[in-house]
Amino acid sequence: MFSERDDVDRVQPAHFGIHPDALAAERPDPRPEEAKRMGLSRHTEEGAVLYFASALDRGKPAHRMMAWILLVTFAAPVIYVLLVLL
Repeated sequence: MFSERDDVDRVQPAHFGIHPDALAAERPDPRPEEAKRMGLSRHTEEGAVLYFASALDRGKPAHRMMAWILLVTFAAPVIYVLLVLL
């Protein structure tokens, strides 16, 4: 139900003549199974962040730094609100 996109016409080819599912087998999908079940793809805001974060490799120092930047970016507003409320 949520795994198929409703906005793609299966009969007509997509832009530039490439169907959206044509390149899907070439790259692995790093999204968790729950995200796939909920229909979060990289075409939605939340899904794009999840897709990006899932693609990070903990063995690479630059990816670890980006993970910390993402953590601070998303945690900072919550910490700020908690400080204002206290």
